[in-house]
Amino acid sequence: MNIQMQTGGVFILLLLLYFYKRQDTVDLYTGKVFLRALYITLACLILDILSIVLIVNQSHLPTWLVKAECKAYLVSLVVTGYIAFAYASADIHHLVKSDTFTRWLGLAVIAVAVLIFALPISTYYNGQNIVYTYGWACSATYAGALLLIMATLIKIFLHGKAMNPKRRSAIRLWMIIWIAAALTQFLNGRLLLVGFASVLGIVILFFELENPEIYIDRGTGFFNSYAFVAFIKQRYQMDHDCCGLLLSLENVHIINNMTPAKVEEAMAEIVRFVRRIPDVTVFKTDDREFSLEFEEKEALYRACGIVYSRFQQYWLENSTDAEPVLLQPHYILIPSGKAAASAEEMLSVLRYFRSRCAEPSEETLLTVDEDSIKKRREHDDMLSTLMRAIKEDRIEVFYQPIYSTKEKKFISAEALARIRREDGSIIPPGLFIPIAEETGLISEIGEIIFDKTCRFIKEHNLEDYGIQYIEANLSVIQCDSETLASTYISIMQKHHIAPKSINLEITESASISTRKTLIENMRRLLNYGVSFSLDDFGNGQSNLNYIVDMPVQIVKFDRDMTQAYFNSEKAQFILRATMNMIHDMHLKVVSEGVETKEQLTVLEELGIDYIQGYYFSKPLDAQSFLEFIKKENCS
Repeated sequence: MNIQMQTGGVFILLLLLYFYKRQDTVDLYTGKVFLRALYITLACLILDILSIVLIVNQSHLPTWLVKAECKAYLVSLVVTGYIAFAYASADIHHLVKSDTFTRWLGLAVIAVAVLIFALPISTYYNGQNIVYTYGWACSATYAGALLLIMATLIKIFLHGKAMNPKRRSAIRLWMIIWIAAALTQFLNGRLLLVGFASVLGIVILFFELENPEIYIDRGTGFFNSYAFVAFIKQRYQMDHDCCGLLLSLENVHIINNMTPAKVEEAMAEIVRFVRRIPDVTVFKTDDREFSLEFEEKEALYRACGIVYSRFQQYWLENSTDAEPVLLQPHYILIPSGKAAASAEEMLSVLRYFRSRCAEPSEETLLTVDEDSIKKRREHDDMLSTLMRAIKEDRIEVFYQPIYSTKEKKFISAEALARIRREDGSIIPPGLFIPIAEETGLISEIGEIIFDKTCRFIKEHNLEDYGIQYIEANLSVIQCDSETLASTYISIMQKHHIAPKSINLEITESASISTRKTLIENMRRLLNYGVSFSLDDFGNGQSNLNYIVDMPVQIVKFDRDMTQAYFNSEKAQFILRATMNMIHDMHLKVVSEGVETKEQLTVLEELGIDYIQGYYFSKPLDAQSFLEFIKKENCS
């Protein structure tokens, strides 16, 4: 009998089923469809073998039984084609149940099955090894299966970009193998290849996509990060709430100071502990990070208590080679996934929170709730706005005049970055500067501001209006760039402006974190003729050593320090003493944040060199600044 290939196919499928079933699965919908395909293909092969057996022995059996079984096999072939289409659709449409067209196609398959049973079929057996069926029922089967195969290929062609690339390639290869087998069997009924071709398709899908091992972390036996992403996406597709606890030991100081062997032993003990937590699906999402996912909030909060209590105790207490350690992980609590609008947003928020865990902080519990997600949305919206503004050249320079108490006129201004929205309104710098600094876009913005400032100086010949120089801010990131000096010199040369027209402001934080590179940049720019200011003195950990060590010509007291002078006797003493020491070093002092006539008078009498603040003017756009300077200085 011609059943060798079918028997081998059954053995292969049973082996795949064994390996699939012995391993935990994430219970993804595509996995469920694959398992159905495996069962249907197995049933198809068994029916194929049974039909051959019945045909060979048809002289001893009722004719209706033989024909009914043969038709059942033919129907199983059509159903196998349909399940392949449904498998592709599940990935294309990202649905947990089939799309409308797939459901209608299912009804069409039922109609074809009824037609197959209604049409005549004939059998052939030559008494040796040649066994096959033919007739209208077989023709309907070939037509139906071929149409399903073509529908699957067309769907992949039209919507393949929405699919997992591996799944797209695997299904396409399966369909091509099946077409080749069907054509071969149609032309030569003695070669029963169609059933085995289905087996090859299942084997391809298993090893490319559906082997549960690809979702397992080999070191722990937990699901891996790939499984975690697929799991979260499916939870949202099913409109099921997800709640969980992400446990991160990535940045635990004690672990970072342990030997690799000791770390491995501690992590193994933690894995054993996590495995004992009830009602949980565990994912190992990073080297030292676990995500615990729960079906119900009660189970989540119960597990939180267990986890927190355990981490208040020592690890490695039973170790003979290591000292016990007390570990304090970072916790990311997700009380409800409903706070995020989509799986992509939730995964994005989790990436952001995980990055925060990598930063030194005493905050060990972060909660992903509506408020935190709202802030993240605002952050992402502002980042998008910022990037569009750069692309569309909507970064503008505003200038805040600086008054000289000795010359009794405005002798400089600070160039400040502003972003204009599409509707013409201005975005306050407090909204976009932190995000620009966080993302590194501050360097690009800084260069844009500096380029426009140099152009402004050149085009309007500011010296004619008494403006001796313009101050431009340098971010910490810019100060750490080895190309800062050459870039800024080239910009000044491009606009043909004198270097004395520029004063660059650095902050104390820049002088601390980027000292070596900053000093080299400052040296080159000072040699070129640019001057420097130390900005925001009095903000944070101010230290006079910064003034001593940094080659600056001007020190700027920040608004808080200026305002404190009028509210505290101690602040008055500190500001006077600091100013006198700065003057003794032959440096100039600017007081920022001056808001009243009385404050101006007091600071003038005190000996402050320059005044900047809302008393004179808020930051002005370029045209308004020119009008202000013409009016104030030239009159």
